[in-house]
Amino acid sequence: MSQQFYSKRQAYKGLGRSDTPDNQQWADGIARLIQADIDHPDGGLFDPTLAKYLDIKPMLATVTQLTTARALPKLGELWEEFCNWKRSQVKKTTYKGIYIGRYTAMLKPFLDKLLDNDLANEILETLNEKKANRTGAKNLLCALSTLSKRAIKRGILFEDYFDEIKDTYKVSKKSEQLKHEENSKAYTIEERNLIIQAFYQSDKNSEKHIAPLIEFLFLTGCRHGEVFALQWKDIKFDTGWIVFDESYASEIGETQSTKTDTVRIFKMKGLTRLQKVLNYLKTDNCSPNDLVFKTTTAKQVSTAILKAAWLGGGYTNHGKHYKYLGVVARLAEVGKIKYLKAYATRHTFISIMANNGADLALLADSCGNSVEVIIKHYLQPDKERVFPDI
Repeated sequence: MSQQFYSKRQAYKGLGRSDTPDNQQWADGIARLIQADIDHPDGGLFDPTLAKYLDIKPMLATVTQLTTARALPKLGELWEEFCNWKRSQVKKTTYKGIYIGRYTAMLKPFLDKLLDNDLANEILETLNEKKANRTGAKNLLCALSTLSKRAIKRGILFEDYFDEIKDTYKVSKKSEQLKHEENSKAYTIEERNLIIQAFYQSDKNSEKHIAPLIEFLFLTGCRHGEVFALQWKDIKFDTGWIVFDESYASEIGETQSTKTDTVRIFKMKGLTRLQKVLNYLKTDNCSPNDLVFKTTTAKQVSTAILKAAWLGGGYTNHGKHYKYLGVVARLAEVGKIKYLKAYATRHTFISIMANNGADLALLADSCGNSVEVIIKHYLQPDKERVFPDI
């Protein structure tokens, strides 16, 4: 274009103004108006003398006041459209929990602001101040870059302000030893048994009632949503199978397919303790479609109910806030065990089985993992090994 109008590879025009924020905005508005005229489908709008553009007063040269240039959109407008676009591509739990929940909360202070380079840098600075969940922040920046590219294709933005920014955001790398320690969030057999016993012996009815569910989780390693959705028709006493084909998503209150969208068979042959739990719960009036595990009021168990029994919670009465500890939190408080989140039930089962001679292929198939994942994350190396004295 420069060659066409000015017979040179790159033409320059001084604006004759000092470098101030107002003048930068004025110059940016001129550049956008020029680009809009060049890109206009009717053609012929561009004024090569530049008089059309340089006559614009700085006070009036905001992007929103240039009549033929598009106004910069607010981040919130683009984010809403982007989330609607992602809705059909991800599971409901991911859509609601990650995009509508976590990401939207992180972006809340910026949604009413115009999306430009300054805002992109402001978001980066804010995320850089956070030490926790840097991987999630990195993923958010990547999502914002995708959002920008979509807006560019639709003619709403002219630049992906996050393209380079997302690459400057660093997530610290961890050694394989540290990764292993973090991934090995499992209890020992003795600690597992102590926790199960504490649930059964609790003075609180809600905790004692959930004890068989806790024991089942520790003895199968199934995902929590799977146990919430388990029905008696899924327990095949004749073949010794437990069929995991559905999962209850507490975040959206719906039962859906399992995390991997596959039906999984868990073989309980030879697992007498597990069979004893199920035989204890099975009564003559259980119908095939009944839930195996229910609350004290015969409702479906959820993540919140499990968390309250495991960790504890709080409540407000007459303006005063009270806290209470769950079974595992109480055990940790008195130093009997270390505190791990409730998902440690799955890690504990896989870790115990993997390190006590279980067939890894059977274990992987039963838990919905791969042998490679089990070897990498659950099979503990001999910690007594030392380097040779060479």
